[in-house]
Amino acid sequence: MTQQMSPEPLTANTTSPAPAAHPVPERPRDGQSAAWRAFLRRPSTLLFLPLLILFVLVAAFGPLLVGDPVATAFPKLLPPSGEHLLGTDMLGRDYLARVVHGGRISLAVGFSVAVLCMTFGLVVGGLAGYYGGWIDTVMVKVAEFFQVLPGLVLALVAAALLGSNIAIIVAILAITMWPGVGRIVRAEAMRISKLGYVESQRAAGFHGVRILWSDVIPNAMPPVLVATTMTVGRAILIESGLAYIGIGDPGNPSWGSLLNAAQSYMRDGWWLALIPGTCIFLVVLAVNMLGDALNDAFNPTIGRVK
Repeated sequence: MTQQMSPEPLTANTTSPAPAAHPVPERPRDGQSAAWRAFLRRPSTLLFLPLLILFVLVAAFGPLLVGDPVATAFPKLLPPSGEHLLGTDMLGRDYLARVVHGGRISLAVGFSVAVLCMTFGLVVGGLAGYYGGWIDTVMVKVAEFFQVLPGLVLALVAAALLGSNIAIIVAILAITMWPGVGRIVRAEAMRISKLGYVESQRAAGFHGVRILWSDVIPNAMPPVLVATTMTVGRAILIESGLAYIGIGDPGNPSWGSLLNAAQSYMRDGWWLALIPGTCIFLVVLAVNMLGDALNDAFNPTIGRVK
């Protein structure tokens, strides 16, 4: 007698596998980290970054270590020696103290103008590039208006009407120099706003200002920093040129003012012009070389033969 086996119940798999979610494109942080490492390893960075840091530290803390830059307690036109490392000037003032205080003014002008230009450029260029439309049109017209303003003529007029003041010079230089940075920010914001991770943020319902602040601006910073470093050198050169022709704060002489005062003593006091001129040359050279190194690190394909 055959024993009849009861068939086992068939259990159907009622749960279907969930569809694989599409990965959200990631922000390009790894590429930027590699570019920063490449920048820090470049020979020009290893040479000029410590040099620039040295000038900044001397300008920041040097006035606490040197003497009074306006005290006329020494013989006139002493050459550099062990007692006076940079000699004395035509009025018997210690020239090391004057160069250190002058460097504080020159570097403060350069970095203040660069920070203001970067701030204006990020706000105006970021809004124009991200939103586009009428906002872009208005922002571009505003940038074009400030771009055509002659900075040197404005500085001359301001000095005649308001007097020579470092704050006025910084404001004029920033007003006339920020459109260059703003155009770069605008172009980068337009490019980044079309990328996948920004589109994902929009689809998730994030506000435009939040996306602009957290995603667009940080990823647009590398070319902006390159342009900002160039702005530092340009601002120092322009301020030195203005001070050389007499448009400067006489109470706070910069390296350009020291060059102006040394014109009549080129034969008897050669160090009076050589030392501040060398400082201007080294600082501008260091800033420009660091800007070139940043550009090469973040844009490695530029200049290659295809």
